[in-house]
Amino acid sequence: MTDLPPTAMPAAPGTTPDAASGGSGRPSTGERPEEVLLVLDPQGHVLSVGAGATSPAGHGPDLVGRHVSLLYPPEDAASGAAARALDAAAGLGTHREHAWCVRRDGARFWAETVVTATRDAHGRLVGYCVVVRDLSAHRWHERRQRAVAEVTKSVVECGPGYEVLALAARRVRESVGAETTRVLALDWGDTLTECAADGVGNASSRGFLMPGESALVREVVRVGRPRIFSDNDHEPSRLRAALREAGLASVMDVPLTVRDRVVGLLEVANRRGGRCFAPEDLRIVEPFIGPVGLAVERSRAEEDLNRLGRRSLVGQDAVRQALNSVAAEAVSRTGAVCCVVYLLEPGAGPRPAGGHGGTGLLPCGQTENSVNHPVRVAMEAITTAAPVSRGCGEDADKATDGDPGPARAARAQAFGQYLTAVPLLCREEAVGALCCRFPRGRHPGAEDLATLQTLAVGAVATVEAQRLWAVAREQATREERRHLARELHDSLCPALYGIGLNARTARELLRRGDTGAHQPIDSVLRLTDAGLSEVRTILYRLRPESLQTEGLVTALSRYVGQVRVRHAVAVETKLSAEPDAAPEAKHALYRIAQEALHNVIRHAAARHVLLCLSAEADAVTLVITDDGVGFDTSRSFPGHLGLCSMRERAREAGGTLEVDSRPGRGTRVRVAVPARPTPDGPGAGRPPTDT
Repeated sequence: MTDLPPTAMPAAPGTTPDAASGGSGRPSTGERPEEVLLVLDPQGHVLSVGAGATSPAGHGPDLVGRHVSLLYPPEDAASGAAARALDAAAGLGTHREHAWCVRRDGARFWAETVVTATRDAHGRLVGYCVVVRDLSAHRWHERRQRAVAEVTKSVVECGPGYEVLALAARRVRESVGAETTRVLALDWGDTLTECAADGVGNASSRGFLMPGESALVREVVRVGRPRIFSDNDHEPSRLRAALREAGLASVMDVPLTVRDRVVGLLEVANRRGGRCFAPEDLRIVEPFIGPVGLAVERSRAEEDLNRLGRRSLVGQDAVRQALNSVAAEAVSRTGAVCCVVYLLEPGAGPRPAGGHGGTGLLPCGQTENSVNHPVRVAMEAITTAAPVSRGCGEDADKATDGDPGPARAARAQAFGQYLTAVPLLCREEAVGALCCRFPRGRHPGAEDLATLQTLAVGAVATVEAQRLWAVAREQATREERRHLARELHDSLCPALYGIGLNARTARELLRRGDTGAHQPIDSVLRLTDAGLSEVRTILYRLRPESLQTEGLVTALSRYVGQVRVRHAVAVETKLSAEPDAAPEAKHALYRIAQEALHNVIRHAAARHVLLCLSAEADAVTLVITDDGVGFDTSRSFPGHLGLCSMRERAREAGGTLEVDSRPGRGTRVRVAVPARPTPDGPGAGRPPTDT
């Protein structure tokens, strides 16, 4: 069992066969790139191998007399890659390339090849000088750096938590050349929960990869140092038996830390028969620890916030109930008479937010102006960010008048009662205080203070959760307002516009005595019915079912039929079977189709419109094409939210929207959104999200 701190890891690896060779895909230790010097004749046959050179290809004198294409992969040699390199060097003097080369055993390695043409005094070509330098270690190092950069970028850009962790698990596994990688989060109660996995058996793995050895894994978390567990003769028999029972050859557990605090575990494993991990593998994993730890902490915070939002009791009542529970536990565990939790309000000072044991923190005979008033004691604890204890009561005030600090405390213990306040610290800033009154003769000791400080942590968690919930609620309110504004623009605005236009037309016809006024009036009635229908649709959208009941294809067919009848526009449809997409994606496609057809009716003056809906394995695509007047897509249209609304809908559904149009050439709108992942598809295993 190998136990190394991250700072004690050895140097970066050097050269061995790359992943293409079928080996581990990880270079071994080496100090500098190996190279070989070859001298060729004009036809490319090897005349000699440089004296003292160690060939990275494993070749030696056996190369003499053979063609240099022997160093090229078979497909490159067959395509004439060697001849092209020699011709380039003959024309330019020197030719340099980076490509795969082949070792004597057939394994590939990444190499830099420099071919230099040699000529005699008369300028005639007499041969070539070739230097082949093994860059496998350099290439592997660059690949690892790109993998770390990719994971770090996804964390900084705050991508979806599961996708970020799944990406991290995949890149760690590829960088180490392992078979399985898991990201585990440390939850309340010091339990480890799997967040993401990649590799062999990732769909069925539950719990620890080492049955019966969870104590060792917990030790890794407790100590905060990585460990390697391997099935070899140097390990204890109990550990080897556990590994064999799990069918594993080696497991590497690396703690994920954020600000010197362990938030999870990165677990890498190889099955029985695979290679055992070495200390240099820890060096490879080390750059991933920081970004993956941040991703785990953010994922846990998002889940806590979602869980808070799903609670049946929210708002101030929930906070008060939680703080009442904290105060009750403080009374029962310390023997205090009563307890009050104060929260600091800017500009107003501490205010009671919860309590237990009645309202009487203030003993008889003591006024609000007393130095030992509970609010003053709580405010002192908040100001100093440290626990404060004060004797209280009339007897204590008289008995300790004029005494120095220690003497006053001792006499207060004998004659009076005690008030003890512990600050509520959130990110090293006091947001309130937990204040308890102890009975006469009961002096709070060190254990009481430790208990109150522990309970204060729970109170702070409750207050901070309420604050986060309030922020989330405000953000959700803004988002819902924007959503309703967009819904009203897409549905009611066209209906109201048509009602107004037809009403003015009917009024003009009636003024002139024309008998054709019934036509615009009938249109007004139809538009009114359509507007009421749209209002019902918006209200229906606010419920979770949305288009799941009738389906997207049916809804589009019905709406296109209404457009044909109401506006006399020739709309042709080519609709696939009902796509397997999320309700939000179907709703986005439906609304985008409505907005696009509405724009055609109002602006395009089109004679023919084609609406196509197609469903593929990974995407659902909607294309709307018209032969109207078109427009310049580079222009902005202030006051018109149509295109902006369509783009927002597509983006929120995880898709893309393209608008292709030119004046006089019609318009083509194409939107593609992801299809629902299948159990065996790319998104398999992703935990469900609450809607």
